[in-house]
Amino acid sequence: MDTPHAKQAAALAALSDQDRARLQRLAALQGTDALQLWPDVWRYGFDDVEEGIRADIEADGYFMHHRGLDNAEVMSKASALVADHGKRQCQVE
Repeated sequence: MDTPHAKQAAALAALSDQDRARLQRLAALQGTDALQLWPDVWRYGFDDVEEGIRADIEADGYFMHHRGLDNAEVMSKASALVADHGKRQCQVE
């Protein structure tokens, strides 16, 4: 009986040279090992994993040059919105 882990390992062993090179390239781009990246590629596919890695790199680059939002500031604004527009609960006595 093939377990999911065995199927995943068999698929890794059966990768073409081109796919193996792509896996290595994506792992290097993410800064990880190909064996650590393989479960995500197996689950989501090369294109989705590459898109996610590139989006992470782009976001990291953005936040290196732009100030992020402070959590306390966000929560304060959210609380003010709820206080202003939230539905009031009736007090039952």
